[in-house]
Amino acid sequence: MPSRFRVASSLPWMVLSSACGLILFTVTRLVAAAPAEPSSLMLERIQLVVDRLRDELGIRESVSVSIKPQVPLIVSVEAPPENGEPFRLAIEDRFLARLSSEELDAAVAHELGHVWVFTHHPYLQTERLANQIAMRVVPRETLASVYHKLWEHGGTKGDLNAFLGP
Repeated sequence: MPSRFRVASSLPWMVLSSACGLILFTVTRLVAAAPAEPSSLMLERIQLVVDRLRDELGIRESVSVSIKPQVPLIVSVEAPPENGEPFRLAIEDRFLARLSSEELDAAVAHELGHVWVFTHHPYLQTERLANQIAMRVVPRETLASVYHKLWEHGGTKGDLNAFLGP
């Protein structure tokens, strides 16, 4: 059989395999670009950090955790909308990915500082006071590292002494 007949008879297979390859490549790229749902393991890990630090800070109120694609303050805690419901701590997924485990502890400790202040002195909410509470369980240097990453993530800059004290 002449070679042109062999090429002609294999042409449909070549086209089919090229099309399958292109489809596979496109689907792989779409899946990689799709926003990932927060893993239940990551939520459980953060919830364990929250519960451990709540215990260390003597906070009885429950705090639930969520990981979201966008959080206006990047990391925040909200008071319960109704009595008996938990405080709600939210963290932006892209910021969470930048934190070491020590920095995650510091970020959570800071937010729990707000919960502590809210439950003890609700009219005295300040970043500095929340940090003073947080520094009962995490080092100042780790909070400073979180602030640097927070400001870099948000494209802002602040004064560490204003937030953490001298």
